[in-house]
Amino acid sequence: MPAKALSLIDVSRRIGAVRELLTHTDSPSPCVALLVTSAVNIRWLTGFTGSAGMLLISLLPEAPSYLITDGRYIAQAEQQLRMSQSPVEIIEKRSLKDQLQFVVSEILESHESAGEVCLGIESHEVSVELLQQLESEVASHGSQTRKLTWKAIQEVFIDLRRSKTPAELERITLAASIADSALQSVAHMLVPGISEEQFCLHLDHAMREMGAQDVSFPSIVAFGENSALPHHRPSRKVLNHDEVVVIDFGALVDGYHSDMTRSFVCTDGSTSRGKELLARFDAVKLACEEGGKLVAPGVLAASIDARCREVLAQAGLENELNHGVGHGVGLLIHEAPWINPRSLDVLCENDVVTVEPGAYRMGLGGVRVEDLFIVSSAGHINISRSPKTPYSTLNV
Repeated sequence: MPAKALSLIDVSRRIGAVRELLTHTDSPSPCVALLVTSAVNIRWLTGFTGSAGMLLISLLPEAPSYLITDGRYIAQAEQQLRMSQSPVEIIEKRSLKDQLQFVVSEILESHESAGEVCLGIESHEVSVELLQQLESEVASHGSQTRKLTWKAIQEVFIDLRRSKTPAELERITLAASIADSALQSVAHMLVPGISEEQFCLHLDHAMREMGAQDVSFPSIVAFGENSALPHHRPSRKVLNHDEVVVIDFGALVDGYHSDMTRSFVCTDGSTSRGKELLARFDAVKLACEEGGKLVAPGVLAASIDARCREVLAQAGLENELNHGVGHGVGLLIHEAPWINPRSLDVLCENDVVTVEPGAYRMGLGGVRVEDLFIVSSAGHINISRSPKTPYSTLNV
């Protein structure tokens, strides 16, 4: 399949949005700059996809921001920042020590008064060792009256990344379409005798053949009792009659993920076990559909989780769902907003979320059905188009 031409992602206003959000946040010790070290946030802010580097964002008006990386990535950075219209300046520093010296120098020279200098960091990304190295560079900068303090600021990026632009939605929608087509192309292989590993290899290959740069995450293919394990890894287990198949997978397109789960029942419905599995499938499918109906701007995420659980309870399966029923999807396969009983998130237009209830019983198996939604002004768009049927292609 020929590669689809994608719209360019314009990041030119994203650093400005971060500055505006932080400068309007009340704080007794405001940050003078942000040090961004996670690859995902660097990519979102600048378009740079290299595996080494850091981004320094000054919070002073009109001050420059710097992407600091080594010589391996300079040409790549120049090309990607130009295409994404990033206003960031590129600085080449070979070693981590050189990079941190540049960071400290820029921070201290832009904030000349003595005392504490606050740096915003992604605390879930920055190690104690890196903080100690930063403090050491401050101490060696020649001033005994300066002290580096830090404040966690990752929530700023999490919140801003939630709302997807049209170009981002284009990538996620394409990824979902590739996943749909890939499943359709290999579903006929789900017959007794095939192993989880064999089917997974065919599915993953089909996604790549159809244009995915990679899989969103290690594909989950689970047969029989293994389907009761929500994050089972494919094994040599072969498919038998009167067993459930759970397939949880997605495609990756230009860094953006899709996520979908379909379950099938390898049965003709003539046995009591087969009938029970089909009844469980129907209940989980209904829970997914009823939860999905609620997806819309202004909806409390926890209410979607509650609706799915209510439907499962009506089928006597209320104790068989052991995870939240959804999450956001974007540059990460799991990101805000979160759909679970404790979530305080409220859905907003251009969020991308899953709804994925399940019911799992050890010794029997599990069923999970998952759709991927774009939250739209009219409610939602379901971009998981694969039919929700208990049979893959044949009633076996």
